[in-house]
Amino acid sequence: MINKLFLSGGGDQETTYEFDELFFCSLPLKANILYIPVAMASTVEKRKSCLDWFSKLVSSHESSERHYSFVIWNGDEDLPNLHNYSAIYVGGGNTYRLLAILQKTGMLESLLEYIKQGGIYYGGSAGAVISGRSLRTVEEENLENYINHLGMDMVRGFSIFPHFSNSDEQRGAIKNICVKNTLNIVAVPEGSGIVIEEANICVFGMASVYTQDDKVYECTHGDSLKNFVK
Repeated sequence: MINKLFLSGGGDQETTYEFDELFFCSLPLKANILYIPVAMASTVEKRKSCLDWFSKLVSSHESSERHYSFVIWNGDEDLPNLHNYSAIYVGGGNTYRLLAILQKTGMLESLLEYIKQGGIYYGGSAGAVISGRSLRTVEEENLENYINHLGMDMVRGFSIFPHFSNSDEQRGAIKNICVKNTLNIVAVPEGSGIVIEEANICVFGMASVYTQDDKVYECTHGDSLKNFVK
């Protein structure tokens, strides 16, 4: 079965609308989505805020023909059967908190199995980062000093740097991360994303590829990342 991953560089609903629309249009006309907001939803108030936010997101992509329902998994319920859902949506927040909860509960293993068996996965910001090889791209979020920095490695060996603004500070930081940790990194601006389907890994919008041998490649819409790293 062919899986499909949508990895967003982040941003508000208006900024990510076109990329999100690509995701929603890949779903059946009547789809049931599992929403995982644990990277952000650390309190009751934040859980409510995530619920309100996702409800508005889903409704903004519905039409007379397209209807979406969703269930929220907050990390403290029993593990659901992921194959009961048309897609899994993992939202943004603290990436290390997200990874820690997914590992502790067994959800990470379930997600990997779901994706490998042909599931549709959307990762926004933190949800995109954990799909890559390493979390070292957002190591400033490691407030609890977690020792595990390994993601799901579903992006053909790349690590993801979200919210990329192409500033001198970010470019310098990414180059240092590449060299220090021997990584190839895809820097994804807000509103842009990476789409992975079977052997294809393509850019939506714009992205920059930073390699461990200190090379930088600028990617435009539709470019395949396989063209930039041997």
